[in-house]
This record gives sequence, C-alpha cells and structure tokens, in this order.
Amino acid sequence: MTSPLITRRAFGGLMAGGAALALTGCSEGRFDANGYPRWLVSGFSVLETNPARIGALTDYENFIGRDVGIPLRSFRAAGYSGVSLAMMNDQIDFGIMGPANYATIKKEMGDAVDAPLTMAESDGKTSYVSVIFVKASSDVHTLDDLKGKTIAFADVNSASGYLIPRYYLRKEGKDPEHFFSRYIFAGGHEQSVSSVLNGTTVAGVTWASGVGDVKKGFTRGILQRMVQAGTLNMDDIRIVWTSGPIPNGPFVMRQGLPADLRKKIIDAHIRLREADRAAFEALTGGQGQGFVPAPPGFYDVIFEIKREEEASRRAKA
Repeated sequence: MTSPLITRRAFGGLMAGGAALALTGCSEGRFDANGYPRWLVSGFSVLETNPARIGALTDYENFIGRDVGIPLRSFRAAGYSGVSLAMMNDQIDFGIMGPANYATIKKEMGDAVDAPLTMAESDGKTSYVSVIFVKASSDVHTLDDLKGKTIAFADVNSASGYLIPRYYLRKEGKDPEHFFSRYIFAGGHEQSVSSVLNGTTVAGVTWASGVGDVKKGFTRGILQRMVQAGTLNMDDIRIVWTSGPIPNGPFVMRQGLPADLRKKIIDAHIRLREADRAAFEALTGGQGQGFVPAPPGFYDVIFEIKREEEASRRAKA
C-alpha cells in the first residue's frame, strides 16, 4: 500500500524531511466507518534517539497496543519538523515533541490538536532548562566571553536548542545575529555537543533537567544520555549560561480521535512508567516520574515566545 503524498497543508517555516515523511499504510483504509483507527501511529524525532533506544521502542508499542486494544506503530522522523508535519497531515495520532514544535502546529491546527500530558521529572518538576556550554579547557567562563565566538544551536525548530536561548539572549542585548561571529545549526542536540568537543564551534546549546548531579549530566537530558552512553565526560565541558524554566515537552494528540479512545491512550501513558519501566525509559530516555496531566495554559509562555520570534524575523525581512 503506497503512502499518500503530503500536500494538504503548507507548513510555513518547516522543511519536509524527505523520506522521513513517508509512512507506510496511512492511506484511506486506516479508519473504519466509525472513525476508529485500525492501528495507531505515534511519532518521535530520531534527533535525540540512539539506535539502542529505537530498538527498545518495541516494548512501548506492545504495551500501548495491548492496553488500548489497537496495534501501535511508530513513525520515526528524521527531524523535529517531520513529526510536526506528519501530525498536521493526520499521519500520526499522537507523539512527544518539543514545546516549540507544539506552538507551531497549534498555530496551524488550532483546536484540532492539544497537549493533554507532559512529563514529571524525578523531583516532580515539569520543566527543564536550556544550557550553553564550552570546553572545560576554553578561556570562556561567562556568556560575555562568548562575544565574537562561534556557537552551535541544536535545531531551528527546537525550543531549548534555539528558540529559548535566542529569545533570552536578545532580551539581554546579545542578539545572536550580531553577538556571535558565526552560528550554525548542528542538526540535533548530540550533534551540538559534538560540535564543541571536536572544535567546530566554541560553544553549543542543548537541554537538561537542571536538577540532580551535574557530574552525571543532571537527571535528564542530552548530557545525561551521553554520559550514560560513555560519549561524554562532564569534566570536559563547562556550562556558562542556564535559562529559566521551560515547560517540559508535551504529549500531543489529534482531537479527531473518538473521545473514549483518547481517554484510553491518555490513561495508558499515565500508567506506562509503573506498568512497564523498560518501555517508559525507552520512550522518554529518562528516569522521571512519568506522564502527568498538563495544566491549562501550561504552554502559553512558549506560544508567546514563538510569536515574538516570528515577529522579529518578519521585521528583519
């Protein structure tokens, strides 16, 4: 069965990810006459996912499929924009994404999509931070020391890897367009760390929980994952800037699913951590307390930052 071409919506500001947008089996036969899908599709970006974690996602698919009573398949996008674009074209039913991505698709889809859940950290927090870091051997010790230096942002569609630090840097009078001698988009958070370690740029940007043992890369985030994988020693880098709290990434779902099915999917994810810890850790890559309901207005601050960012870009065009 051939996948349909994605043509229904134009997606301003995002670039289609080529083969990442092909999703086998998402043609007209996926839904029955009552609007129930014959199988569900979850989406996630492989930018933050190592091969071992991708393989372990089978446990997650099996648990959700059993608990909900409908088989689950995974859509693995090559980048952040791939998950968003697939959601906007009804090719996926739900998925975890960054808050900036959610702000983008919320603007496009309105009430057709919502974020019923977010993730609670190991200490109960539902937020994380953006960090700017350099090599420990660098002569850069403060944000001011980075004037005229190079920096790697993670991804143009990442909240912590670009949107948030760009917003706050401008607020501090350090517009990235002029403050740095050059900036690049590394292509992902791990790539941003690698850019600093291999000397491509002086500084990099990524996300972390901001709580826990710094030597272990905190309790959650790319630094923690790389420390656990043996690809990073925190003694090799120095964090020179930390943002304020950022709402944890949302679990986003299409509103068009039947109400009773939506409730089953939400309840299954809330139970996931206790019911199948391995599946939970494969999906989230962390040791958090699990999925919790996202309070009303939780992502309003991200919506506002996104609007200001877009206005700033239009003003410079």
